[in-house]
Amino acid sequence: MTDETLAFYRREGDAYKATGLGISPWNEQAQMGVALAGLAAHCLEAIPCPAPMLTTRLTIDILGTVPPIALTPVTRIVRDGRRIQTVEVTLEADGRSWVRATALRIRTEQSPEVSNPATRSFPPEGRDPNLPRATKWAETILLAGGFHQAGPGAQWVRFTSCVVAGEPLRPLERLAMLADFGSGVAPVLPVKEWTQANTDISLHISRTSEDEWLLIDAGSESAGNGIALVHSRISDRDGAIGMAHQSLFLNQR
Repeated sequence: MTDETLAFYRREGDAYKATGLGISPWNEQAQMGVALAGLAAHCLEAIPCPAPMLTTRLTIDILGTVPPIALTPVTRIVRDGRRIQTVEVTLEADGRSWVRATALRIRTEQSPEVSNPATRSFPPEGRDPNLPRATKWAETILLAGGFHQAGPGAQWVRFTSCVVAGEPLRPLERLAMLADFGSGVAPVLPVKEWTQANTDISLHISRTSEDEWLLIDAGSESAGNGIALVHSRISDRDGAIGMAHQSLFLNQR
């Protein structure tokens, strides 16, 4: 269960004030993508649906280095309908937009299931030497690769904090935050030599998940031009959920 007293943001009127928990590993004066993605998903979930729907695509653009300031959401419905709906949020402060996110929602209806298993199994408890590793806001089970090892990587993640203080973590928030993990799970270059800040997140999902443990299985690539791409497969213990992608800004330290 998440600790609702441990959160990336606290409400202050219409704004969300950063608590300091979500500081970027690439820049101590910036908010990390995990926190910003969670807040974007939190605000989008507050926009009502006209019918039972699933968010099948979530895109998040980080429009600069976001300092640890209070962000105010501005939401709108881009396209409305009972079959397909598109909603948008911008997170604003000091007269500018810092994050823009869009969610595509599709109505849900029974159809034949064509699904895939998780790309890697959840390890039996007590048999994995890496089970589990903890940060202030998450527990992880490292299966391959890792933050200090360039190349493909995979890990199971359980978030132990909330996006907003006092508000339980929602399934879409979990998935949005996990989608940002790819650049840390599968660094394209050694992190001691290069910063690898993500500029966007794109998440496609086939279903939601109530499972607290989620798997991210990621790989990265670069054409040697200061830009990298990260591709991640996301699953829970019942099987595959979707895919996430990131564009990275590479900068030599």
